[in-house]
Amino acid sequence: MSSLLEVRETGKYGKGCFALAHFPARKKIALFSGEVVRGSRRIEARLRKQEAIKIIRLAEDYAIDGAVGGDATAYINHSCSPNAFMRVVPGDKIAFFAVRDIQPGEEITMDYRDPYHPEECKCGAENCRSNKKPRRTSQKKKS
Repeated sequence: MSSLLEVRETGKYGKGCFALAHFPARKKIALFSGEVVRGSRRIEARLRKQEAIKIIRLAEDYAIDGAVGGDATAYINHSCSPNAFMRVVPGDKIAFFAVRDIQPGEEITMDYRDPYHPEECKCGAENCRSNKKPRRTSQKKKS
């Protein structure tokens, strides 16, 4: 486990991943670690068993399961206003990078646009998609 990250309770989603050091904008925070899972059926079976999703797919039949052999990066929670993003890097690995400067003690979050994450968001961000209500169009009366 990285000595720069810590797992602890968060008021939003149970446990979260927190920075123990300053991470400058656009710099790598950490690599996602866990067990490599091959085969779409195996991946689907694991997804059904996990209450909190800790699997990141790199392809239909290739994923990394942070619940097995993972570290603090498996606890990076969703936010509609994230301070991190992820990219596939050489070697079929996932790396997390800072969107902006992240200070020690700050929870590391990213925007998971994933079908396995709940539609109702609990991130609490000012621009949270769950806060947005459908727009009503006003209709003018005809005389």
